[in-house]
Amino acid sequence: MKFLLLFAVALLGSSTVQADFTLTGRSTLSALNMPKQGRETLYVNDHLMRRDMTENGRSYSYLYDIKKKEIAIVDHFMRQAEVHSLADSGNVAAKAGDLKLKLTPTGRKHSLQNWNCEEHALDASLPAEMGKEKVTVLLAGQVWLERKAKERKEISPFLKTVATEDFFIGAAAAGKALSPQAQGVNEAMRRVLGQGMLCAADIQLNYEGSGPMADLARRMATKASIVYDTVSTETLKDELFAIPPGYKVVRN
Repeated sequence: MKFLLLFAVALLGSSTVQADFTLTGRSTLSALNMPKQGRETLYVNDHLMRRDMTENGRSYSYLYDIKKKEIAIVDHFMRQAEVHSLADSGNVAAKAGDLKLKLTPTGRKHSLQNWNCEEHALDASLPAEMGKEKVTVLLAGQVWLERKAKERKEISPFLKTVATEDFFIGAAAAGKALSPQAQGVNEAMRRVLGQGMLCAADIQLNYEGSGPMADLARRMATKASIVYDTVSTETLKDELFAIPPGYKVVRN
Protein backbone atom coordinates (compact mmCIF):
# COMPACT_ATOMS: atom_id res chain seq x y z
CA MET A 1 0.00 0.00 0.00
CA LYS A 2 3.01 2.35 -0.12
CA PHE A 3 1.89 3.27 -3.64
CA LEU A 4 -1.32 4.75 -2.17
CA LEU A 5 0.61 6.41 0.62
CA LEU A 6 2.02 8.82 -1.94
CA PHE A 7 -1.44 9.84 -3.17
CA ALA A 8 -2.57 10.68 0.33
CA VAL A 9 -0.03 13.45 0.67
CA ALA A 10 -1.09 15.11 -2.58
CA LEU A 11 -4.16 16.62 -0.93
CA LEU A 12 -2.07 18.94 1.23
CA GLY A 13 -1.90 22.66 0.53
CA SER A 14 0.56 25.17 1.96
CA SER A 15 -0.03 27.68 4.71
CA THR A 16 1.39 28.76 8.05
CA VAL A 17 -1.99 28.65 9.79
CA GLN A 18 -2.54 25.78 12.19
CA ALA A 19 -5.76 23.84 11.67
CA ASP A 20 -7.23 20.39 12.11
CA PHE A 21 -8.39 18.53 9.06
CA THR A 22 -9.78 15.04 8.37
CA LEU A 23 -10.57 13.15 5.16
CA THR A 24 -12.19 9.73 5.03
CA GLY A 25 -12.55 7.44 2.04
CA ARG A 26 -11.57 4.13 0.48
CA SER A 27 -8.69 2.76 -1.56
CA THR A 28 -7.96 -0.09 -3.95
CA LEU A 29 -4.60 -1.49 -5.01
CA SER A 30 -4.50 -4.07 -7.85
CA ALA A 31 -1.40 -6.07 -8.74
CA LEU A 32 -1.20 -9.41 -10.56
CA ASN A 33 -4.98 -9.06 -11.09
CA MET A 34 -5.49 -9.32 -7.33
CA PRO A 35 -7.33 -6.23 -5.99
CA LYS A 36 -6.97 -5.26 -2.33
CA GLN A 37 -9.53 -2.88 -0.90
CA GLY A 38 -9.45 -0.90 2.31
CA ARG A 39 -10.79 2.06 4.21
CA GLU A 40 -8.82 5.29 4.53
CA THR A 41 -8.76 8.12 7.07
CA LEU A 42 -6.33 11.02 6.90
CA TYR A 43 -5.78 13.45 9.79
CA VAL A 44 -3.70 16.65 9.73
CA ASN A 45 -2.68 18.90 12.62
CA ASP A 46 0.04 21.52 12.17
CA HIS A 47 3.25 19.56 11.31
CA LEU A 48 1.68 16.17 12.05
CA MET A 49 -0.27 13.82 9.80
CA ARG A 50 -1.83 10.43 10.44
CA ARG A 51 -3.13 7.99 7.84
CA ASP A 52 -5.24 5.05 9.04
CA MET A 53 -5.93 2.16 6.71
CA THR A 54 -7.41 -1.32 6.84
CA GLU A 55 -5.88 -4.07 4.70
CA ASN A 56 -6.86 -7.76 4.75
CA GLY A 57 -8.67 -7.24 8.04
CA ARG A 58 -5.64 -5.67 9.76
CA SER A 59 -5.33 -2.05 10.86
CA TYR A 60 -2.29 0.12 10.26
CA SER A 61 -1.46 3.76 10.99
CA TYR A 62 1.18 5.95 9.34
CA LEU A 63 2.28 8.76 11.68
CA TYR A 64 4.17 11.61 9.98
CA ASP A 65 6.22 14.20 11.84
CA ILE A 66 7.35 16.80 9.30
CA LYS A 67 9.61 18.66 11.76
CA LYS A 68 11.51 15.48 12.60
CA LYS A 69 11.20 14.17 9.02
CA GLU A 70 10.09 10.81 10.33
CA ILE A 71 7.28 8.35 9.72
CA ALA A 72 6.16 5.66 12.16
CA ILE A 73 4.40 2.68 10.57
CA VAL A 74 2.15 1.23 13.26
CA ASP A 75 0.88 -2.36 13.08
CA HIS A 76 -1.96 -2.49 15.60
CA PHE A 77 -2.24 -6.30 15.46
CA MET A 78 1.45 -6.74 16.29
CA ARG A 79 1.40 -3.72 18.65
CA GLN A 80 4.59 -2.50 17.01
CA ALA A 81 5.79 0.70 15.33
CA GLU A 82 8.67 0.95 12.82
CA VAL A 83 10.18 4.43 12.62
CA HIS A 84 11.78 5.49 9.30
CA SER A 85 13.47 8.65 8.11
CA LEU A 86 11.62 10.60 5.41
CA ALA A 87 14.91 11.84 4.02
CA ASP A 88 15.85 10.58 0.58
CA SER A 89 17.61 7.20 0.71
CA GLY A 90 17.59 6.46 -3.00
CA ASN A 91 18.80 9.57 -4.84
CA VAL A 92 15.29 10.74 -5.71
CA ALA A 93 16.50 14.31 -6.19
CA ALA A 94 18.65 13.28 -9.15
CA LYS A 95 15.56 11.89 -10.86
CA ALA A 96 13.31 14.92 -10.39
CA GLY A 97 14.47 16.83 -13.46
CA ASP A 98 13.97 13.77 -15.69
CA LEU A 99 10.25 13.45 -15.02
CA LYS A 100 7.88 14.37 -17.85
CA LEU A 101 4.32 15.05 -16.71
CA LYS A 102 1.14 16.37 -18.29
CA LEU A 103 -1.92 17.25 -16.23
CA THR A 104 -4.83 18.11 -18.53
CA PRO A 105 -8.33 19.20 -17.40
CA THR A 106 -11.06 17.05 -18.98
CA GLY A 107 -14.01 19.30 -18.13
CA ARG A 108 -15.68 16.63 -15.99
CA LYS A 109 -16.50 17.40 -12.34
CA HIS A 110 -17.93 15.82 -9.23
CA SER A 111 -18.80 17.09 -5.75
CA LEU A 112 -17.28 16.16 -2.41
CA GLN A 113 -19.52 17.90 0.13
CA ASN A 114 -18.85 21.59 -0.59
CA TRP A 115 -15.87 20.87 -2.83
CA ASN A 116 -16.15 21.10 -6.61
CA CYS A 117 -13.65 18.52 -7.85
CA GLU A 118 -12.34 18.80 -11.41
CA GLU A 119 -10.99 15.78 -13.29
CA HIS A 120 -7.51 15.96 -14.84
CA ALA A 121 -5.87 13.38 -17.08
CA LEU A 122 -2.40 12.51 -15.79
CA ASP A 123 0.34 11.26 -18.11
CA ALA A 124 3.88 10.92 -16.76
CA SER A 125 7.13 9.12 -17.53
CA LEU A 126 10.45 8.82 -15.72
CA PRO A 127 13.68 7.08 -16.84
CA ALA A 128 14.87 4.58 -14.24
CA GLU A 129 16.98 1.49 -13.76
CA MET A 130 16.03 -2.02 -12.69
CA GLY A 131 19.25 -3.78 -11.87
CA LYS A 132 21.52 -3.02 -14.85
CA GLU A 133 18.59 -2.51 -17.19
CA LYS A 134 17.28 0.90 -18.27
CA VAL A 135 13.49 1.23 -18.19
CA THR A 136 10.88 3.98 -18.29
CA VAL A 137 8.27 4.17 -15.54
CA LEU A 138 4.89 5.14 -17.01
CA LEU A 139 1.98 6.64 -15.05
CA ALA A 140 -1.42 7.24 -16.62
CA GLY A 141 -4.87 7.91 -15.21
CA GLN A 142 -7.01 10.59 -13.63
CA VAL A 143 -6.81 12.84 -10.59
CA TRP A 144 -9.64 15.01 -9.28
CA LEU A 145 -8.62 18.32 -7.72
CA GLU A 146 -10.45 21.09 -5.86
CA ARG A 147 -8.46 24.25 -6.51
CA LYS A 148 -10.55 26.75 -4.50
CA ALA A 149 -11.23 24.87 -1.26
CA LYS A 150 -10.88 27.12 1.78
CA GLU A 151 -9.12 24.27 3.58
CA ARG A 152 -6.04 24.86 1.42
CA LYS A 153 -5.39 28.03 3.43
CA GLU A 154 -5.83 26.27 6.76
CA ILE A 155 -3.37 23.38 6.46
CA SER A 156 0.13 23.62 7.86
CA PRO A 157 3.26 23.76 5.68
CA PHE A 158 3.39 20.19 4.41
CA LEU A 159 3.66 21.27 0.80
CA LYS A 160 6.77 23.39 1.29
CA THR A 161 8.52 20.56 3.12
CA VAL A 162 7.40 17.77 0.81
CA ALA A 163 8.34 19.76 -2.29
CA THR A 164 12.00 20.02 -1.28
CA GLU A 165 14.24 17.83 -3.39
CA ASP A 166 15.63 15.82 -0.47
CA PHE A 167 12.24 14.68 0.80
CA PHE A 168 10.69 11.33 0.00
CA ILE A 169 7.08 10.57 0.96
CA GLY A 170 7.29 6.91 1.79
CA ALA A 171 9.26 4.48 3.85
CA ALA A 172 12.01 2.82 1.87
CA ALA A 173 13.47 -0.26 3.52
CA ALA A 174 16.59 0.47 5.51
CA GLY A 175 19.72 0.36 3.40
CA LYS A 176 17.87 -0.18 0.15
CA ALA A 177 17.52 2.19 -2.81
CA LEU A 178 14.06 3.29 -3.82
CA SER A 179 12.32 1.20 -6.45
CA PRO A 180 11.65 2.69 -9.91
CA GLN A 181 7.93 2.50 -9.08
CA ALA A 182 8.37 4.52 -5.89
CA GLN A 183 10.57 7.08 -7.66
CA GLY A 184 8.02 7.58 -10.43
CA VAL A 185 5.05 7.99 -8.10
CA ASN A 186 6.97 10.26 -5.75
CA GLU A 187 8.04 12.65 -8.49
CA ALA A 188 4.63 12.69 -10.18
CA MET A 189 2.91 13.53 -6.91
CA ARG A 190 5.51 16.21 -6.26
CA ARG A 191 4.31 17.97 -9.44
CA VAL A 192 0.64 17.58 -8.49
CA LEU A 193 1.25 19.14 -5.07
CA GLY A 194 0.01 22.67 -4.77
CA GLN A 195 -2.38 22.44 -7.71
CA GLY A 196 -5.37 21.64 -5.52
CA MET A 197 -6.86 19.45 -2.83
CA LEU A 198 -7.01 15.83 -3.93
CA CYS A 199 -10.54 14.41 -4.04
CA ALA A 200 -9.68 11.16 -5.82
CA ALA A 201 -7.05 9.47 -7.98
CA ASP A 202 -7.05 6.47 -10.29
CA ILE A 203 -3.58 5.67 -11.62
CA GLN A 204 -2.15 2.83 -13.73
CA LEU A 205 1.60 2.21 -13.41
CA ASN A 206 3.53 0.35 -16.10
CA TYR A 207 7.03 -0.01 -17.55
CA GLU A 208 8.59 0.49 -20.97
CA GLY A 209 11.80 -1.22 -22.04
CA SER A 210 13.21 -4.02 -24.18
CA GLY A 211 14.93 -6.14 -21.55
CA PRO A 212 13.71 -9.07 -19.42
CA MET A 213 13.21 -6.93 -16.28
CA ALA A 214 10.90 -4.51 -18.11
CA ASP A 215 9.00 -7.45 -19.59
CA LEU A 216 8.57 -8.99 -16.13
CA ALA A 217 7.49 -5.62 -14.69
CA ARG A 218 4.85 -5.21 -17.40
CA ARG A 219 3.32 -8.52 -16.32
CA MET A 220 2.97 -7.08 -12.82
CA ALA A 221 1.43 -3.71 -13.76
CA THR A 222 -0.08 -1.94 -10.78
CA LYS A 223 -3.28 0.08 -10.53
CA ALA A 224 -4.07 2.22 -7.50
CA SER A 225 -7.07 4.34 -6.66
CA ILE A 226 -8.21 6.42 -3.72
CA VAL A 227 -11.56 8.18 -3.29
CA TYR A 228 -12.44 10.48 -0.40
CA ASP A 229 -16.06 10.61 0.82
CA THR A 230 -16.15 13.13 3.68
CA VAL A 231 -14.29 16.24 4.85
CA SER A 232 -14.15 17.46 8.47
CA THR A 233 -12.44 20.32 10.35
CA GLU A 234 -13.24 19.07 13.85
CA THR A 235 -10.55 19.50 16.53
CA LEU A 236 -8.17 16.52 16.81
CA LYS A 237 -6.56 15.26 20.03
CA ASP A 238 -2.75 15.25 20.35
CA GLU A 239 -2.61 11.55 21.25
CA LEU A 240 -4.04 10.70 17.84
CA PHE A 241 -0.59 11.48 16.34
CA ALA A 242 1.46 9.52 18.89
CA ILE A 243 2.52 5.87 18.96
CA PRO A 244 0.10 4.10 21.33
CA PRO A 245 1.48 3.39 24.84
CA GLY A 246 2.91 -0.10 25.27
CA TYR A 247 3.76 -0.62 21.58
CA LYS A 248 7.25 -1.89 20.70
CA VAL A 249 9.22 0.77 18.77
CA VAL A 250 11.82 -0.27 16.15
CA ARG A 251 14.01 2.36 14.48
CA ASN A 252 15.33 1.73 10.95
